Amino acid sequence: MKSRSGFTLIEMLVVVAIIGILSAAVLVALGPSRDKARDARITSAIQQARAIAETLYNPASATPYADFTSGQTSVAKLVTEISDQGGSFSYSVTGTQYRISSQLLTKTGAGGTQYYCVDSAGTAKITTSAPSGSLCP
Repeated sequence: MKSRSGFTLIEMLVVVAIIGILSAAVLVALGPSRDKARDARITSAIQQARAIAETLYNPASATPYADFTSGQTSVAKLVTEISDQGGSFSYSVTGTQYRISSQLLTKTGAGGTQYYCVDSAGTAKITTSAPSGSLCP
């Protein structure tokens, strides 16, 4: 009698199925981590936009933050970075105040939307209500 060594087709299919199940479980577990990483990049870009707004502050003007617009090259790059990560850049500049915010990808415990908001009053926070006006809610 000849002795054959090797794997049968059934054994190979079982191994492939087990590997497929394990890889699917790992991918599902990594989903929230990806969203948190994207949120960190969005938050960083918002903080950079805040630094630009404060750099452009002109105390001699009646509207000291008027030079801060989304059309500036440095701000436009941050807007692109935020949209590439799935966020939505929003800002408001009125007279002596500004607000910069973006929607985040991670949800609250109840599945609600979160926003990261910074403003000229020094506020920097995550909120569940959509920012509007010239200051964070």
